[in-house]
Amino acid sequence: MGLPCVYSTDNYIRIDCGGSVDFTNNINETWMSDKYFTGGAPATVLDPGQFVQQQERTVRFFPIAMGKKNCYVVNVPNGRYFIRMFFVYDDYDRQQHSPSFDVSVEGTVVFSWRNPWQDYFAQNGAYSDLFAFIHDGAATVCFYSIATDSPVIGALELLEVDELSYDSQSTGESVILVNYGRLMTGYESFGPGFTNDTDELGRGWEQDDFYSFSPKSVLTTTQNILNTTLPPNYFPEKLYQACRSLAEGGSINYVFEVDSNLDYAIWLHFAEIDPSVKAQGQRVFDVRINNQVVLPSLDIYKLAGGPFSAYDWHFTVVNLTGSSLTIDFEAKIGPPLICGLEVYALLTADLTTKVTEAMAMQALRMSLNVPERMGWNGDPCAPTRWDPWEGVTCNLAVDKSGLIITNLNISGQGLQGFISDQITLLTHLTTLNLSNNMLGGSIPAGLGLNSLTSVDLSGNLLTGNIPASLGSQQLRQLLLSNNQLSGQVPIPIYSMGVHGGFINLSSNAGLCGVPSLPKCPPFWRGGLSTGSKIGIVIGTSTAVLAVVILVYFYLKRHSVEDDYNFNLPNQLAARTKWYQNHRMSVHEAEDEHILQPHLSTKFGFSSNIAPL
Repeated sequence: MGLPCVYSTDNYIRIDCGGSVDFTNNINETWMSDKYFTGGAPATVLDPGQFVQQQERTVRFFPIAMGKKNCYVVNVPNGRYFIRMFFVYDDYDRQQHSPSFDVSVEGTVVFSWRNPWQDYFAQNGAYSDLFAFIHDGAATVCFYSIATDSPVIGALELLEVDELSYDSQSTGESVILVNYGRLMTGYESFGPGFTNDTDELGRGWEQDDFYSFSPKSVLTTTQNILNTTLPPNYFPEKLYQACRSLAEGGSINYVFEVDSNLDYAIWLHFAEIDPSVKAQGQRVFDVRINNQVVLPSLDIYKLAGGPFSAYDWHFTVVNLTGSSLTIDFEAKIGPPLICGLEVYALLTADLTTKVTEAMAMQALRMSLNVPERMGWNGDPCAPTRWDPWEGVTCNLAVDKSGLIITNLNISGQGLQGFISDQITLLTHLTTLNLSNNMLGGSIPAGLGLNSLTSVDLSGNLLTGNIPASLGSQQLRQLLLSNNQLSGQVPIPIYSMGVHGGFINLSSNAGLCGVPSLPKCPPFWRGGLSTGSKIGIVIGTSTAVLAVVILVYFYLKRHSVEDDYNFNLPNQLAARTKWYQNHRMSVHEAEDEHILQPHLSTKFGFSSNIAPL
């Protein structure tokens, strides 16, 4: 279900997952409840009193009975977004079993939680964030159950940011930046989620002690720092007003736990805030990443253009083979100094379902009234490491630009809607089975064209005519039995059975026009609608009645004078009767001529067409 596009006064969308009311917290953040989101169920953590922020005390969880895949779909303008989530377990379900599940954004898996969670994160929760581009007018965040576990989330935030942030021109719009560590090197974390300090991109800056065990000496200043809060990255001034150094020479070392075989973007933030450094060459050090010098003889004063001025530098580690990433600052002249660090995994966005086919499937989801238990949420085919929607088979498109839907089988699911005409947009569909449901309405015109070879719509409540498109040459099986269809069966559909295909039209009392079915009345042959047929019958009956009345009054007036009797002469009456009989015999011969080639070629109608 899509949530409305509602922004707070600071252009944020903040969703309190599991919360029942909208509120503004103690750091002036406005949060909206997700009580109108239909998937999952709300709950409260075991010990809400330990959480300072109100949005951290409730969760929304997704039981396996509601399907393996559940999503938030938040309508937003296209652009680049900072997306942050808060995850916590805290034994909300009193089961003492932290769940295993995956999280995807725009069809790409970005986070994976596995049982057991670390005790600290299970009890206190953790924020995870990323930067991603939205191209379809909606941010889609999905949760996928592992085994039978129930995914859980405490909060979801979205903020549109500068599209050029974090060097997107180099990485491209198909890359998602996933935060593996965003650190400030002073004594206290700050920014959204920690304090009411402003960060234009919504970032929270975590205190760095968890990542470094080096001796720590912090330099601070209250002076303004030049070149901060500038587009496109808007790094906050406060980041550069407290920097980590050493009392003397040596090195500052950081270790980040990461996933192997990925690329990582490293962003480093410096400013010379030591008033004792008054010139270039007084503080010089090397920067090593995984034991490789990537920035030799760094002189902050020189590169920043003087003191109290920010300098930012970034580097990409390609295809990291290990599970840890080390960043070292080694003294050459004077002690090293660092103000902030960021580590982002560069995830190439997974292939998603072709836009037109995804739209068609969403239309079908609505028209068929697909139940929640089937998990028809988010992208039908993506992420590729998850199962597609129940009953859906996906394949890679020939041009490898996206995923296509090739099979749809949701027989016997108790569906009570109708078949959207957008099903015809599934141009790569080869088999369609919607049998044994309670679907009403008509069969969409155009169904059967493109790639379909098998269609099974039997056992429903479908009405109206059979569209001629179901007689397409590539279709080899057509099952329409046990419906309420009516009208003339298109001849190409009968030809399918004659030429080796299989059709079953049984238990449709209103069908006519092919062998083993009643002959159609003349006005059916043109494929007239039911309304047109009724109109013809009423109009004809009215005209006949009018003629009878006129004849009656005329005859009554002239009954005495035989010379002026309106009865037809014997010769004329005989010729008229001959003409009518001849016309009927011609029509019968024409009907036999039309069907005779099929009957003579293969009269085994019942072998490939189920008996009616």
